[in-house]
Parts: sequence; C-alpha cells; structure tokens
Amino acid sequence: MRERPSSSGNRSLAGWLKFIAIGLGGYLVLTGGVAALVEMADWGKRPAYIVVIAIVMCGNFYANRRFVYPQSKQRKKGSQAARFLFFALLFRLLEYAAYSWLIGPVEMHYVIAITLTSAVGYLIKYYVFSIWVFR
Repeated sequence: MRERPSSSGNRSLAGWLKFIAIGLGGYLVLTGGVAALVEMADWGKRPAYIVVIAIVMCGNFYANRRFVYPQSKQRKKGSQAARFLFFALLFRLLEYAAYSWLIGPVEMHYVIAITLTSAVGYLIKYYVFSIWVFR
C-alpha cells in the first residue's frame, strides 16, 4: 500500500514566498490587464476582469505546479488540473462576487477592489492548494 504524503509537507516558508511571488505577478497582470482593457480599450470592468483572470489562472497553475509544489509533478497533471480548475473557479467566483459588490454598491475604485479580493483569496488558496490540489 502506497503512503500518501502529508499535505503539510507541501507547506514551507520557501513555498509560501514563491506562492506570494507568483501571486504578486498574477496580481500585476490582472490589475494591469484590466486597467488596460478598461482605460484604453473601453471595455466594461466586469468583462475585462473575466478575460484577464482566465489568463492569470492558466499561468498560476503552471507556475504553482513547477515552482511551489514541484514534488507534485510526479502525479498526473490531468487530475491536478481538474482539482486546480475546480478550486480556482470556486475562489474566482467568490472573488468576482466580492469584486462586483465592492465596485457596485460599495462604490470602491476597481483597482482597490482587485487588490483587496486578490489578497484575501490568495492567502486562503495557498492552504487549499497544498491540501487538495498539489498534494
């Protein structure tokens, strides 16, 4: 019987710092991409967010699998991608709902709303990904 590695083995200070670096890169792409589409291409704030977040999600899967959780490369990419997609979409839906609420009824500037929802979501995702996605 094969032993399953501990999910806590996926968590380390180095992993956390890499995860933060990837998150900051994703945040810059997300914020810059949304701002470019909104300000220069005259897109709506919500459609711009949806398009750019899809691009960021693909980059995050690759970067996390390669740099944060390299031991997970021994497992099947397809099943990891499916779990990643499920949890990433779940988080993105929650983040999008919060973002929409913040730019709508709360009337927060869209860049501040992206920053807030991204930061809170990313903190939680690190633990979810280490336990259920890249185990």
